[in-house]
Amino acid sequence: MSSFIFLLRRTLRIQKCFAAWIACALLAGCWDSKEIDTLSIIQGVAIDTDQQDMLELTYQHLIAQKSRKNMYSNVTTSNKDSIQSASREQAKQVSRAPLYSFIRLILISDQAIQKRRIDQLLDTFTRSYKPSRKSLVMIIKGNAKEALNKIGKHKEIPSIDLEALAKNSNLNSKIPYRITLGEISTHISQGADFLIQGIETDGGNHFSGATLVSGKTKKFAYWLDEEDVIGINWMLEKTKGSIIKVEDPKTKQHMVFEVEDVHSKLIPHLNGQDLSFTVRIKTDIKLNESTVNSVDFLKESFIQTAKEAAQDEIKQTVSQSLKTLQKEMRSDVVGFGTKVKVNYPAYWDRVKENWQDTFSQIPIDVKAKVQIERTGAYTKEEGE
Repeated sequence: MSSFIFLLRRTLRIQKCFAAWIACALLAGCWDSKEIDTLSIIQGVAIDTDQQDMLELTYQHLIAQKSRKNMYSNVTTSNKDSIQSASREQAKQVSRAPLYSFIRLILISDQAIQKRRIDQLLDTFTRSYKPSRKSLVMIIKGNAKEALNKIGKHKEIPSIDLEALAKNSNLNSKIPYRITLGEISTHISQGADFLIQGIETDGGNHFSGATLVSGKTKKFAYWLDEEDVIGINWMLEKTKGSIIKVEDPKTKQHMVFEVEDVHSKLIPHLNGQDLSFTVRIKTDIKLNESTVNSVDFLKESFIQTAKEAAQDEIKQTVSQSLKTLQKEMRSDVVGFGTKVKVNYPAYWDRVKENWQDTFSQIPIDVKAKVQIERTGAYTKEEGE
């Protein structure tokens, strides 16, 4: 018992000393600290190329002040033959020392990624600046620096506004799932194709489809439209919170359902040397809007018709996206190859070098199962 009391007292003394040390450090300040009002915090970076194919870097600065109310942002642009050279040009324009550790967003123009490899464009951000691996990356149709000059709808700084917009993929299945600097580094090291959120700047910054980056060339390969993005999101289970709009085949009235839950499986089948896949999607939905007579909501026939209409809509959307992936893009960004590798490793060893060709020829059957959880209909109890 006495030994326990001794250990307890010793622990308390250590904790008090540690707390006192922290307090002294905070009061005295760190030896290498910098005053906040001498810094320029880089929030966003835009990468373009000019007419001479020189890199054009644009930085969104958050000019820090001791009072948050006095913070403001500005934009600087430099043209050089490398990211590092362009960044050093800021010393000619901005008196405050740039701080790169808090970059929220890196924007790349579609022209820049067609001319240069994405690993080369992002190399300095992963090697030298060391921003968070959670920094988002987006591709801009046209000039990337324009996006850093367009204030958000709620008057927010553009880089902060776009970072927040990226999270809305949970609400709209037309928006591809956001991708970070760390995730792109992983895809690059694996030599895998991947998608990046696409942005247009006409009429303000807004999402518009996605960009396919080739794992082989590390450059822009294809621009997907919003309908293709929806099908891919279904296969990646990224449609929760989004909506499905269908039409009653008899009345031609529309119904809008919200996706409450979604599960997707990619199931490979190997028969000798013949490979095929089943894409199985299960989802729970609820009716949010309809022009159909509400009396019909209680009828089993209506429920069945609505389920079939929603299932057909999902199957059609996914099948169209698969056609784009297999026949036009010839790119597996959903993970079919991973399923083959896990389930049939010997077969995978034979086809992995030419997986792009193999994938483009695989028969894929899409199955959708919908459960309608709520329609909002009710019956009046006696006495109401």
